[in-house]
Amino acid sequence: MSDSLLEFTSNIASAKSAEDVGKHFLKTADFMGVCLLHAFMGTPEESFRVTTMPDWGVKMDCHRPDLMDCYTVQNVRAGIPRTLWGLDIDAQQIDRITPASLQSSRDRFEYYGQRTAMTFAMPDPDGIYRGAGAGFGFAENSAQFKTMLKEQGGIWAVFAFAAHSRMQQLLDLAPGKSPLTKRQAEILVLLANGMQLGQIADALVVSDSTINMHLATLKKRLNVKTKEQALAMALTNNWIAV
Repeated sequence: MSDSLLEFTSNIASAKSAEDVGKHFLKTADFMGVCLLHAFMGTPEESFRVTTMPDWGVKMDCHRPDLMDCYTVQNVRAGIPRTLWGLDIDAQQIDRITPASLQSSRDRFEYYGQRTAMTFAMPDPDGIYRGAGAGFGFAENSAQFKTMLKEQGGIWAVFAFAAHSRMQQLLDLAPGKSPLTKRQAEILVLLANGMQLGQIADALVVSDSTINMHLATLKKRLNVKTKEQALAMALTNNWIAV
């Protein structure tokens, strides 16, 4: 794990309000070269959100009559972990893009210069996906974006879920007691230190399938879809020490 990610999770873990977490998230997103950041607790305008969008942009997005027809919104509400979209991405799958989605991508490019984007679906505290999410928008074209995604996509996922999880915790005053078993915590610590699953299995002297079994159980317990989301939640809630 990069030092910047460790510093970020440490900062937001000690934050006292969702607004403070948002400030750290905005600062980190700017360092990452993001042209648009949007983390939101729901699709309604009154939902808590952290964003680089101006107020008029948020209002325009939230009050679109065809908002629910956008495939990004549909995927977020369906709990699909990651959606790639934007003007350049849509152009490669134009036969599957709804008019609402295409117009949304055009608006993001016209107003903010966003050509490509990645949005992560986020669960509510009860584990149900109702429209919360976090997304990064980039000015890079499709080819550049895919290269960035290959190199940094996993890190982006941890950043997004860590920030969202901590903001949600502070907003809901959720308890911080760790739900992890000793073995699950060990696996996440090794994952945080940059080990691949095979290396983790070797370090713990177990099979790869055993590691996958522990991760599957953990993801179900935390109501998350990916190991990166589980790691982010553990870091931001101080369930593990790295």
